[in-house]
Amino acid sequence: MEKITMCRLKIFRVTHQINEEENYISNNIFSDFIIGQKSKDNSFFGDLDSDDNISSEHTHSEMRAHYYIWKNHIKDYDYIGFEHFKRLLYVDYIPASELIEKHPILLYLRKKIEKNQNDEIFHDRIAYNEALNIRIENNEEYNKKLIKKVSEYDIICVRSQNISTKSSLCDDNILEHVFSSCSYFKNNPMLVDFDHTTTNYRCSFIMKKNYFCEYMDFWYEIVKKLEKILNKDPRELGYYSEKIFSYYLFQKKMENPLIRVNSVPMLSR
Repeated sequence: MEKITMCRLKIFRVTHQINEEENYISNNIFSDFIIGQKSKDNSFFGDLDSDDNISSEHTHSEMRAHYYIWKNHIKDYDYIGFEHFKRLLYVDYIPASELIEKHPILLYLRKKIEKNQNDEIFHDRIAYNEALNIRIENNEEYNKKLIKKVSEYDIICVRSQNISTKSSLCDDNILEHVFSSCSYFKNNPMLVDFDHTTTNYRCSFIMKKNYFCEYMDFWYEIVKKLEKILNKDPRELGYYSEKIFSYYLFQKKMENPLIRVNSVPMLSR
């Protein structure tokens, strides 16, 4: 039998509010994360369980969840993931023989994803609910397959949107200046092309712990500088954070052609 290396994996589905009609998830791999709430055992994570949180800083948007896990729980995991509540980071890992028997809609989804390589998000409520039910079921054999798939990579991110990193939502001149002056580049050449079109927005990813911690150090230094300059409109730093992740990923790819990066689509309900 093939030996599977069991790493400690956690994937958080992040949202900003509680909906009493939702069935939230909290198990050994998948958990909902509700920003601004205290964690509820066997239901969801929240970020009011420690003094070290930025839950009230709304302009950081979903990065508040990333910050909380980074500061308080990262030691518990080998791989850490984040996604949006209504858009799952769709990692495909179940053999066709099992999908045909138990989850045929996900085999149909696999075909759609393969045929439409340039699509970033697939809108399919039935497939979304089926994927969510698999998470709720928390099948041990499925979990082993998922962990095996994830552990083959250093970073799993959302498919590139093939659009310019320039946008009206951010002041690109300010961001590029702050980014280039980051202390990371004291010991590393700055290799980012700020006009690149292989963008990986959404702040949805799964990362090996060492990359996640490096990225969060990188992100935090940049946003602390941006906070002193920007007007901090609602969600403003959230938009900047999407670009920061895309630039960080570009930098890592330029530094190391052997870094193991996989891009997957999102599944929306």
